[in-house]
Amino acid sequence: MDKLTEKILLDYGYNPGGKIIQPVPIEELVEFHFELQICWERIDHLDAEGLVMAALFPNERQIVLNETHRDLFDRKLGTYHFTLAHELGHWVLHTGESPYILRLQDLEQKSRTKPVEEVQADLFAGCLLLPHPMVDLAVGQLKKMGRIHLSKLYKLADCFRVSISALSVRLTQLQLLHIDPDGEVRDPSSAGNKPKYEQMMLDL
Repeated sequence: MDKLTEKILLDYGYNPGGKIIQPVPIEELVEFHFELQICWERIDHLDAEGLVMAALFPNERQIVLNETHRDLFDRKLGTYHFTLAHELGHWVLHTGESPYILRLQDLEQKSRTKPVEEVQADLFAGCLLLPHPMVDLAVGQLKKMGRIHLSKLYKLADCFRVSISALSVRLTQLQLLHIDPDGEVRDPSSAGNKPKYEQMMLDL
């Protein structure tokens, strides 16, 4: 999935291995690179028993965000970006229209509470908004500064314009850091040899 999302970013002109953190321009990717329209409508009726944040309408080439939750999206930019990236993931992975289409038949389903397509779209969103090379460099830079506190990770999430929960999941996936339920940040690599870090501009 990382290779797929990095190719998408490179094709758009975003360098996922850049030395300065730049948020992924998800709205531009959706509208200009994939030529999908972003719309707002009340779509609660699509799932009477669940919380509908957004939906993809492939035939209309539209990502429709739920107007009911517009205040939430306005307050939590990271949630808005992840939702857009999630729906874009459905377009790329689960429709026949995308030039980047990738079938993930063997992807292990981590959660039994979600359909596999939703797990895949979440993974796509995390990989797209938090590119592996850039996250790796950023965490390496933080480690050079000493012990990493949760406040630094909140600032890092702000730099990427994602939520702290999205960053936490991504860091765990990449085995870079783990945030305990009590907010303690653990470094899985601290027990072994210290890795070499490449210099990166990081102003937190």
